[in-house]
Amino acid sequence: MMKKFILLAILMVFTLNVVAQDDLTEKATKITNEMTEVLSLNEEKKTMVYEIQLNRFQEVVSIREKYKDDAETRKPELKKVYKRLFGKLKKALGKAKMQQWADYKREIGRE
Repeated sequence: MMKKFILLAILMVFTLNVVAQDDLTEKATKITNEMTEVLSLNEEKKTMVYEIQLNRFQEVVSIREKYKDDAETRKPELKKVYKRLFGKLKKALGKAKMQQWADYKREIGRE
């Protein structure tokens, strides 16, 4: 009986992790596809952007979990993630593409 309960608990945790990971990959894919369309990215750049975005979403989840009860620490840690995101994307895509992306986001009202 106890073994079944432990097995069930492990399966539930594993399932939740898989679902959460699927959600992150879905988010990363969505923004990557949008950036690819707006910026006319080739497959190599698209792959780079996807990896950067996925890492970002994973890092954000980790920070939110780690500092869930400490908003004062959580906020600056999340800001660091977004600053690194910009730096990584700028390095991967170049200044002109990042300016084009910023212009696009401003146009659609999503800064």
